[in-house]
Amino acid sequence: MPTPAVPEAVLRHTHEVWVECGKIYSEAARKMGLDEKTVRRRVEQAGDRLGVPVDTSDSAAAGYMKRAKKEEFTFTPLPDDDVDIDVLVAHRKKQFAKKRQHEEARKLIPIKIKVPGPIGILHFGDPHVDDDGTDIEALEHHKRLCNSVEGLFAANVGDTTNNWVGRLAKLYGDQSTSAKQAWKLAEWLIRDTRWLYMIGGNHDGWSGAGDPLKWIARQENALYQSSEVRLGLNFPNGAVVRINARHDFGGSSQWNPAHGPMKAVFHGVRDHISICGHKHKSGYGIIKDPESGIACHCFQVASYKIYDRYARDKGFRDQTLGPCVLTVIDPTMPTDHPDMVKPFWNADEGVDFLKWKRKRK
Repeated sequence: MPTPAVPEAVLRHTHEVWVECGKIYSEAARKMGLDEKTVRRRVEQAGDRLGVPVDTSDSAAAGYMKRAKKEEFTFTPLPDDDVDIDVLVAHRKKQFAKKRQHEEARKLIPIKIKVPGPIGILHFGDPHVDDDGTDIEALEHHKRLCNSVEGLFAANVGDTTNNWVGRLAKLYGDQSTSAKQAWKLAEWLIRDTRWLYMIGGNHDGWSGAGDPLKWIARQENALYQSSEVRLGLNFPNGAVVRINARHDFGGSSQWNPAHGPMKAVFHGVRDHISICGHKHKSGYGIIKDPESGIACHCFQVASYKIYDRYARDKGFRDQTLGPCVLTVIDPTMPTDHPDMVKPFWNADEGVDFLKWKRKRK
């Protein structure tokens, strides 16, 4: 004997309860006291016999639960713990304007030279002042020269200390100077010295944004920039001499130690002096700019770190002409004269020449 058909009223009621329960069969079965399979079968029959909509998708159930949640309780949203977007956008605009002002100003920093006649710039190679292999006696002597000779200024191309950090911090075990003593030596080098410019090297950059050298240089009113600085020296007689100094210029060559700065002159700005350090070797080249006619003097200056275990382990050849280079600039000569800038790899010889030049003017 066939099973009698479920009355339409029962099917319609089951469908209504199922919809009220968010179209969740288990909830409708619990509410009606029936088996879940029975409810499912009746809902399907309601769709077939009565033509009522039967949407069993998860989204439908989720929609019901979302509506039920809203009906069951409410809450007040918490206030945002960050700045409002309007304030944030306004701040970013001010920050960018400040950044642009700084970057545009540092493209060529004007330096007003108040000393009449020729001047000298003693460009210190990488000092590494705390290293056991550093000639600190030469550093002291050159520091004294810059503080006692009229018209002579000091310059630093970077890597003032070893500044071992991270996995390299273990190298402090290979040197007799502690990290604390290293910063004392750095302060000794920077203090009471007439610095025309100072550059942060890759070792200095390991300190991150909190580079102590920035603070020390600021106390001495010294121009300190990370990695690079470009200066326009404005002399009392109206002459302008440009200097492009970096810790390192990109590019190297086994045939020419000064390849980096010379490449920068060929493919970049044409300044009277382009100089860098970093590689602990010496090199020099001179190039004439065909447009302006000026002589571009390109220097790779070595380091006061004379004895270097890393260089010995790697088999690097000794290509050091001296730990520094002294450039004598005579602003009374035509700016396109090749001898307006004269280099000396021996600081004392350069000082003697500077004194002689200044007596003549």
